[in-house]
Amino acid sequence: MYCKYANVTKVEIEACILPFIPRNKRGFSSRFEMGDIFKCIIHKLKTGCQWKFLFIDIEGVKAPFSWQTVYYYYRNWCRKGVFEMMFSVYLQIQKDKLDIEKLNLDGTHSLVKKSAEHAAYQHRKRGRTSNILIMTDGRGIPIANGGIISGNHNDLYNIIPQYSAMIKKLNSHGICLVNSIQNADKGFDGKAFRRAIQRRKIIPNIKENPRKRKRTKPGPKRYFNEHVYQTRFVNERCFAWLDSFKTLLIRFDTSDMSWINWHYLAFALILLKV
Repeated sequence: MYCKYANVTKVEIEACILPFIPRNKRGFSSRFEMGDIFKCIIHKLKTGCQWKFLFIDIEGVKAPFSWQTVYYYYRNWCRKGVFEMMFSVYLQIQKDKLDIEKLNLDGTHSLVKKSAEHAAYQHRKRGRTSNILIMTDGRGIPIANGGIISGNHNDLYNIIPQYSAMIKKLNSHGICLVNSIQNADKGFDGKAFRRAIQRRKIIPNIKENPRKRKRTKPGPKRYFNEHVYQTRFVNERCFAWLDSFKTLLIRFDTSDMSWINWHYLAFALILLKV
């Protein structure tokens, strides 16, 4: 696993990952090493291999268990919110290293190869996709995400509840966003969304969408800083990091719970290496 975000050392696993693994309150304790199982899950996230081919090229693990055991623990930890908790805790620990003066919002589509929840045909991608909104800081580090949306919806679909949930979660981690600048492309240009941003004392810096207007829109000009807007492309670096995790590139997971937890794990690994 050559990617620095997927190359987690034994010390990092013992110090930063194993404390999140829940232990059985009663009954027998597992005879398997949780660190090895977690390595297998990271390997699956990085390579995008099928579950049944998990142990073909994996390095550093001599597993006395089957791929079904790894799958069981992944699904169990998803239900218990382990990966989301990791992302939240790492975000709180690394909050002083974040550049929150500029926030960037964009969505990323993943092609869907099986019948899955919240998946629909997207003309631009020429296939069925699932979309997820991701907010990054000024350096392109993911700090919040929305829910999973079907690929046939536009950028403004259900945007205000998702944006509200993202800002609320960031505030709960002690991240102050007052007077931050919210960058977004013209697909997010909407009156209701701009007002929702301003109500949270954040400055919207959204490129105006002409929407085939023949005349200039009446009224005062909206705030737009072209220089700050150009920094929005750090989002593409974040999406490149996520695309290096091959499991996120093409969706084979049928359930939204499993799919979004792969994203939480990827976000947590990126924050771990900040």
